[in-house]
Amino acid sequence: MHISSFINSLILLTPFTLPSAALPASGPDPPVQARPPSGTVNHLDAYCQMSLWQHSPGKGASWSGWPLSFSVNPKDGFNIDENLNNQCVNLFELNPSGLAGELSSYVVTGWCECEFFARVECLESLFSAYNRRDDSLWDRNNVDNRIQSYRCWYTQHENEFDWCSVTWQGVEPDSFKMIGGRKQVIWERGPRWQDVIDKTRVGVCRSIPHRDREEWQAISSVVINGCTCNFYSEEGCQGRGLGSFGNAGNTIVKDSFSPLFFERGIRSYRCFHPVGIADIPRTDYDVGGHPDMPPEVNL
Repeated sequence: MHISSFINSLILLTPFTLPSAALPASGPDPPVQARPPSGTVNHLDAYCQMSLWQHSPGKGASWSGWPLSFSVNPKDGFNIDENLNNQCVNLFELNPSGLAGELSSYVVTGWCECEFFARVECLESLFSAYNRRDDSLWDRNNVDNRIQSYRCWYTQHENEFDWCSVTWQGVEPDSFKMIGGRKQVIWERGPRWQDVIDKTRVGVCRSIPHRDREEWQAISSVVINGCTCNFYSEEGCQGRGLGSFGNAGNTIVKDSFSPLFFERGIRSYRCFHPVGIADIPRTDYDVGGHPDMPPEVNL
């Protein structure tokens, strides 16, 4: 996995308070309801993102966008539309052909949870989803081809977070050899170090210890378990953003060609409650459920 493919993929911000006031039961007609913006999403960052398909992913009628955002290209801030938080949206309003009552696959990611309903105006709840994907609703009883509406709300599921870990594998030069007429470094394993991040350290900038020592000048891999982390080129989580990685499961970030890509690059990082789909289970537990070193990653 190349780090460059994820540059600028994640903007993680601190939570904020959302209004809870409801529309009056009588009086003037309420304003026209907001509708979520549609567009191409990556399902990698903290913005609430959703993709819906009539059949399997990419097949039939579809809709993708930001259920809680008022901007199709948010740059600063979470850009949440207060009118969309917990608002019911009927599928026929997103795509009038082939979604309502025919939905068979979806993806919901980011800091939001979405509940799906069998009737319009969010009546008859079916299920809710948080950082989840289902490519074949036809495998679930009484769900496929039934969804008519949904509502989403902002949440990070903080109560489900206990701890996460970031494990670094350092390497050191061992020898050199000529490949294609060029001198190439042969690397050997160096130091290995793990940072366990508990609830009190979420969102706190972290530094790689003793980063200026020779043995830390090259890092071959970073293994993230249970959280999403931003990486930076300078101390104090400043400088150039080097990408964002991780989810509730296991994520391995390594350069496919040589550890030189990480040489003197990463100086600090900041981790948050996880976003994205956890395709691979965590690997940092011992038999008692306590933090443990994950398996080593091949150089």
